[in-house]
Amino acid sequence: MDTEILAQAMKDCGLRFLGFRRGTGVPPYVAGMVTSCSTDEGRRDRTTALDDPARVTKANADWFELATAFGLFSVDRQFLLSISVPNPDAVDDTDVEGVWGLVELMDDWDIMGAGCAAGITGSPYGCPAFVMSTLDGSAFVQGTVWQDSIGTAALRNPHRVQSLRDVARLNLGKPYRSAAENEDTLAWLAR
Repeated sequence: MDTEILAQAMKDCGLRFLGFRRGTGVPPYVAGMVTSCSTDEGRRDRTTALDDPARVTKANADWFELATAFGLFSVDRQFLLSISVPNPDAVDDTDVEGVWGLVELMDDWDIMGAGCAAGITGSPYGCPAFVMSTLDGSAFVQGTVWQDSIGTAALRNPHRVQSLRDVARLNLGKPYRSAAENEDTLAWLAR
């Protein structure tokens, strides 16, 4: 993966790419399961109708509100963003894994519009598909497209959510998981 091209695409949507982070103890694929959690498990959502002409502006505001409320940003406005890269343990070149990219939110950002258009936080413009985590994994934030809306879902203390722990256990040692994913999964389950 060309990190210069990645860094430029991130800059175009208001994120400063600070490099890849492996061995975080937070498996990105588990963070990508927030939308499967219920409100009883702590999930909170903000959505905007697909046919709303101001959907990108509203969805950006909703993302920022939830991300702030759930503590996504460090004091330096840094967080983890899942990026798909080729799986180093794959038998063919179509297999990918999610790897955390350390990013910093700049003052002029557009996660739901320019980020999606660049393929960084979804695709195409206005269609989010992202997975984010606090640096310590204490909260996950996921962007998605539903049948009639787009939006953001957030979850605090995901390591305490039984359904996510079950998913993590089921994925341990699977041939489609890289060695690094397995190490992060074991560390996450040990929390």
